[in-house]
Order: sequence, then structure tokens, then C-alpha cells
Amino acid sequence: MSQSNLFIDIGNSAIKWRTSDSKVFSESIENFSITLLNESNIAWVSAVAYPNIIQDMSNHFEMINVIEPQKKFGSLTLSYEDPSKLGTDRFVAMLGAIKHFPDKPLLVIDIGSAITFDVIDKNGLHQGGIIMPGISALRGSFKKFKTSDLSVGLIGLANNTDDAWRFGTHAMMVSAINYQIESFQSNFSNGVVSVCGGMAKEIKKELPESIEFFDNLVLDGLESYSQSVG
Repeated sequence: MSQSNLFIDIGNSAIKWRTSDSKVFSESIENFSITLLNESNIAWVSAVAYPNIIQDMSNHFEMINVIEPQKKFGSLTLSYEDPSKLGTDRFVAMLGAIKHFPDKPLLVIDIGSAITFDVIDKNGLHQGGIIMPGISALRGSFKKFKTSDLSVGLIGLANNTDDAWRFGTHAMMVSAINYQIESFQSNFSNGVVSVCGGMAKEIKKELPESIEFFDNLVLDGLESYSQSVG
């Protein structure tokens, strides 16, 4: 019987999974059920939270591999003294970017519930990274102006307080991302900026055209990981 792999990305707000035939599925954390997952012999999992879901998956599959960051894996060497302090999603996204652009300096940006930035040189040496709040956290950061409206693409000057807060938090997010891109490109002239995350395509027009966008960079990294150890 042939081996069947399933690649699963458990994020803060949603779960994505990809089958061996490259079909991708997604469901919110609230609506997810283990019965939604395709039959498979082996599951490869990146998880930022929800140990209860991981436990359910452990009972569901013949074999489950929950990925943990390693100081050195393949051509990637982490800068963190304690790799366990690095989010698994960041580790696996870096593996995905290296899979697509080997031997290139890389800036890996994940624009989701949080926004993460990681820089890797052409030799696979992780230079470090930063974390900042995503748009939901920004919009909810000031009690007086707090809103659940996550719409983006809002630019210009507002003539009411609600819009002023939405415009301002949007500008803050986009400006911070562009600043990190400019900083990376000034230090690595031949580098590649790889962007993923649920909010990435929403602000695509406000980022440099040279950026490489990926729908499923973490899933790509999981597949690369499985191929390296399999």
C-alpha cells in the first residue's frame, strides 16, 4: 500500500491542509472538525496553538509528525539560541521559501493574526526576525476606538473618528511592512521577498511589485520537511 501524506497548518484563526494530490482545503478554527480531514497514512503538522486539536489528530492518523523548530535543518540554520522559542509557523515558512528560492537571501513575511518577518542570507543562515500585531490586534489596541472591522485598502484623510482609526491602523501596518522590505533590499540587493498569510493579498497593491506572494508557504515548507526526512 502506498504512503499517503497530509500536510496541515494550524494557525491562530484557521486550519489549512493539503493532500498528496495537491488539493488545498481550509476551515476556521471554530468550524473545524477532525472528520473534515482526508484519509491519510501520515500527517505532517505545523501548529501555533490548540493542543486539543493535535491530540484529536494523533488519534485519527496512523502516524503524525508535529514539527518542532530545529537549530539546523537542511540548509537552514536558526539564529535563536533556543529554537523552541521560535514559532513553528515561522520555521516552516522559512523552509518553504528556501524550497522556492535556494541559495538566495530571503525576507519571509507572514501577514496574519500577527505579522512576522524573518531574514535568511544566501547560505541559509537566519539573521533574525521581528513580530508585530496584525490588523485585528491593531484595531483593538485602543479601547476608545476599538473596532472589529478588519477592512483594508483604506487610505487618505478621514472626516470622522471611526474612519480615522481604520485609516491610521491600516497605514501603520502597511508602512511597517514596507519599511522592513526596504531595509532588507538595501542590505541584500539580489534578495527575494516572500509573502504569505491571510491578509497578504488584501494589501498586495500597496507593496512593491517585485514581491513573491504565496497562498500556502507553510504547507510548502511542510512538504519540503517531509521530503528531507522521508
